[in-house]
Amino acid sequence: MTEYPFPVEFNSARYTRLYLYSQANEARVQADVITLLRSYGVDACAIDAGGRRARGRMMAAAKSAGVALAGIQNVKTGSAIPAGFADVEATLAPDGRALYIEIKAPAWINSDGSLIRRAGKPSAEQLEFLMSKHRRGALVLIAWSATDVNEWFQTELAENQRALRRATCR
Repeated sequence: MTEYPFPVEFNSARYTRLYLYSQANEARVQADVITLLRSYGVDACAIDAGGRRARGRMMAAAKSAGVALAGIQNVKTGSAIPAGFADVEATLAPDGRALYIEIKAPAWINSDGSLIRRAGKPSAEQLEFLMSKHRRGALVLIAWSATDVNEWFQTELAENQRALRRATCR
């Protein structure tokens, strides 16, 4: 079994019942993570590695234009982005260190605490991608919330913010 330098399994005890009750999806978690990183001045962007959002927009536009899509909606177009590429990529000041975050939706619970949906799990390709970046010195994480990112990289985020302030004060 591979040892990972970051959490790879969802631990519901780390999250408030309110957060799990809110039924946050992956898109919301990703938006929260990007907002957090930008609040620290981190140069971060969301990566649509699978091209799902772009394909979805194209399919919707084609349908509204009356284009028959039978048989082509599941076509894989290929991509220059490698399998398992993380959902968020960022660069930290002052050294330009890379940061890769794989976003997963947390578990969802009912008001009585019973499970509605299990938390997202990283694929083997996603874990291998993160490990390959980690071996090269990048910071990596699987995040089920923006709080994960803030707690895991608190020191590096604060240093990024300080470095940017120093650079603008010169």
